[in-house]
Amino acid sequence: MKKLIIILLLTMSIITISEAIVDLNTATLQELKTQLPITEEQADDIYNYRFYISFFQSIYQLREIESIDQETLNLLKPLVSVSHYDEKDESAQRRDDIYYLIERLGSSEGLQEGMSDIWEDYLISPRNINKLAFSDILNLPNTSPIDVAAILNRVSVGDSISNYRDLRKSPGISYYGAKNLKNYIYYKEQPEMRDLYFDYQMKYNDSPYGDNEKEMYLESMIRFDPPNDDDPDTPVIKRQSYWGYFNMESHRASMMNKLRMRYKDQFKAGFIYETPKGSTPIFDSNSRTLFEDGKFYVGYENNINLLGRNFIKVYAGNFRATFGEGLVMENTDSYSPRKTGYGFNKRITGIIGDISRTQEYALRGIALDWKRNNLNAVVFLSSDKKDAVVYDSNENGELDDDDYILGYISMTNRFSNDELEEAEAFFNDYAGNENQVKIAPRLDALQEDIIGGHFEYSPFIGTHIGFTGYEAVYDREFVVPEEEELKGILIADDYYFDKWKITDNEITSMYSTISDEYGNRDYRRVVGFDWRTVLNNTSIQGEYAELQTDGSLGKIGDDPSALLISSYTQFDNIYLLSIYRDYDLDFDNPYHRSFSESERFDDTVFEKLTYGLNNTLLNDMYNNSAQPSAERGIYFETRYQFHQMLTLTKAYLDIWERKSDARRGVRAQVKLEFKPIHQLRFRLRHKHQVKRYDDEMERGKSQADETELKLVVYLSNFNKLQLGYVYARVLQPPYLSILSDPAEPGAPDMAQAQTLSDGDMIYLDYTHHFNENLKVIGAFSMWYANGASFWDFEDIELDFDMSDRGYKAWFNIHSRIANNVYLSLKYKYKQFLTRELEFREYNEIPDEGEYYFQRVEREENIVRLQLDWKF
Repeated sequence: MKKLIIILLLTMSIITISEAIVDLNTATLQELKTQLPITEEQADDIYNYRFYISFFQSIYQLREIESIDQETLNLLKPLVSVSHYDEKDESAQRRDDIYYLIERLGSSEGLQEGMSDIWEDYLISPRNINKLAFSDILNLPNTSPIDVAAILNRVSVGDSISNYRDLRKSPGISYYGAKNLKNYIYYKEQPEMRDLYFDYQMKYNDSPYGDNEKEMYLESMIRFDPPNDDDPDTPVIKRQSYWGYFNMESHRASMMNKLRMRYKDQFKAGFIYETPKGSTPIFDSNSRTLFEDGKFYVGYENNINLLGRNFIKVYAGNFRATFGEGLVMENTDSYSPRKTGYGFNKRITGIIGDISRTQEYALRGIALDWKRNNLNAVVFLSSDKKDAVVYDSNENGELDDDDYILGYISMTNRFSNDELEEAEAFFNDYAGNENQVKIAPRLDALQEDIIGGHFEYSPFIGTHIGFTGYEAVYDREFVVPEEEELKGILIADDYYFDKWKITDNEITSMYSTISDEYGNRDYRRVVGFDWRTVLNNTSIQGEYAELQTDGSLGKIGDDPSALLISSYTQFDNIYLLSIYRDYDLDFDNPYHRSFSESERFDDTVFEKLTYGLNNTLLNDMYNNSAQPSAERGIYFETRYQFHQMLTLTKAYLDIWERKSDARRGVRAQVKLEFKPIHQLRFRLRHKHQVKRYDDEMERGKSQADETELKLVVYLSNFNKLQLGYVYARVLQPPYLSILSDPAEPGAPDMAQAQTLSDGDMIYLDYTHHFNENLKVIGAFSMWYANGASFWDFEDIELDFDMSDRGYKAWFNIHSRIANNVYLSLKYKYKQFLTRELEFREYNEIPDEGEYYFQRVEREENIVRLQLDWKF
């Protein structure tokens, strides 16, 4: 007991002594006067020396001050310290202060990739909060319309905001809204900023193809017995799929280079060039150019005093255009389920330069964005070639420029047209033309010329109404054949025609430029209007859009349409979000990116019938679909802190109906956090989803449940440990085809009833900071899936584990190797049991038949490198 008391006393003494030490480079004048045994004159001299002459590199520099003699220095030695200090300009110092935010934004993928560039610019060069427009503030991360209205209502009456504490006092603003804004804004005096900025980023990634993409490439394109192969070195069995033909096992890693430049926040430019996995580097190809395959922009943004104060943006090259709720226009290749438009899951409205990795839906041309007081007008022009699916509509036995287009396609691997044609000729020859390729994707098959615009009027703060529209003109016809003809084009053999289900209505309802209803046209036209109003602590917004077919442009409701209405209510410790959406099956707008549960072509032959498609590459129509599916539903979401220790961090409920087959589904998730002390947190998550919940006898009914329990421990120096356990349970529908049951010799064949599968996973995540410039994040996990699947977040990436069982370990080193150079190096090792794909005859049970799956052990070694140079 005495030893314990002594240890406690020593610990308290050390803490007291540590707290008494004053840092000469950071202490305020008041701290120098009150915490050190010196006179006021000496305190003033120390402070002035640091402010006007130099920061201290050593405590012995105190002797350079006339009023500090040796006796005073000896007295101060045990009471003061000198922290390391670099002579940096204010911009460099600011970058250091927000390094953790820049690091996170610089690693963003998918939807946030382009937006991260804008947010990073705001971090480095903050804006005056007293001069920003409504949309400018709303475009910042984690700001709500209620927060924005609270700020602008205050500024509009002449009560400018002078500091962060003043911002927090704005009536109606939330704690989180003010906290999330503080790093992106300034209040009175503009911080010192450099005139010229450059930002270079390089990414190297040798991740393998995803399971769905690999299955697509591995599936055989030769469904019949080939003739004798006269090439013993590369037998046909090795070349009967795209995977074998292109030797995709040896495909090299992807490489991306991106450069951005900014001058005085007025002139901006950017360029990106990516060499995707398996493609030929630009310097090894004579047919590709940086201009054709790369993306670039140049832009100008400034306030112009012409008949009042105007703000103007002009961008040339590649740009992103987003308006309203994304029903009419939001051009990105990425799909995000349940995209609410709030928090970090939001959209930046207006025009911005685009050097994200979006390819298929990229806009290239010129765009003008003009704002003045309560008016906003945008005009944009784009001319670009698009990849598309072409089919042999003229039945001449080949795919040529006279054939019709079925639809847009984002290809996983953009093989050249020559490569695709050679592969198709090879498959046709070996199949003896019995399964001739009649449909295939083609690069740059379609010329798309777009003219579009947006006009918005705001009668008062927090309220606006806007009108958006675009017209895309094509040089080729989009034609969707009648159902029977379409089945013959898409499906390899009529044996598989019974796989065509009612859900394939989503294919037959695709847009055609030639129709019996409206004749021939060479364009697609989409128009709509959006609105928002803020009433106290509630924001109500929405958008309505129509795809013009045979209706009148000025009449609402006579064309395929889409509608989304949402409301957001905000209190100090709770928010309530509700969203209603209703998208018609015929509303085929390729730039539609609003809230939905699933992407277009879900459960169609593009997803389910890879083995039976005329061309397995059509699987990419679903794999890389960016449009929402046609559905009607209502969604609720909330966060509620009902106790200091207990918080409902997120809970949502979505009830919807899929338009293609009237299937009704429900999905709910609850996340709960218990925090007994700040350093220790217990988190519980449960997800429940039912498809076809309204019919117990329906064959397609399925149910999935997932529960996760996580322990989070926050350690010193911002280190962290997480230990988690996940349990998943899936009730699958019955399989009504006759299966052989080998349980009893001579037993009759029987159908498979409902199947209950369950699996679990355990993981350990860690974060360790070696110092302020070096940290490592990593994890180890192992799972036994048994038919279930798990989503696993790996720092800034998402991994989908659906193998039978396995384990993986990964780590990501983040290092600031110089003042302006940042390095991220990730390595992952993954070993798992999976099922080997076999190409087989339907319902035959030989050694390797339709239902034979050989379990094989696989392993992956993945390296991901990212280098950022900011100067």
